[in-house]
Amino acid sequence: MRKIVFILAVLVSLPVAAFADWGIGGAAFYKSPVLIGQPASLSDLNVDQLSFGGDVRLKLGWFQAEGLLLLSAGVISSLNLYLDAGVALDVTIFRLSLGVGPDFTYNFAATPLQAGLNAQIAADAKIGPFSVGLSYIMGLNINNGIDIKTSSGLLGAHLLFWM
Repeated sequence: MRKIVFILAVLVSLPVAAFADWGIGGAAFYKSPVLIGQPASLSDLNVDQLSFGGDVRLKLGWFQAEGLLLLSAGVISSLNLYLDAGVALDVTIFRLSLGVGPDFTYNFAATPLQAGLNAQIAADAKIGPFSVGLSYIMGLNINNGIDIKTSSGLLGAHLLFWM
């Protein structure tokens, strides 16, 4: 039974890999105070709020899936994995995308593993096989609905190579 499932998975993934755009690269994010009702201040900038890591994307038609792995080396060091799926629209050299999915955080000091939901919006400029873009990731707190005012966000930039 395992062999049949494995063979079917390979047979399904081959056409997807052949017709999809794959992007891989690096990203850097900063914990941003740019939320509804929160002022931004240059005095609040802190290296402990910086995180960096790798970004992998798969785009097939208007569908896009993304995996983003970030290392935060601040007061509490952590490893964060964001998995998003959503829509991506190409307009000339620009790609606008919106995705939602789970996120997982492994804290090296405190509570080891945490899970949550996130929403991500991104805008990329694609120049040849490369793209440069900006993203905003917002953690979603779900308490009797989605409360945007209590959600935290990450503002970042990424550089991807597309195959």
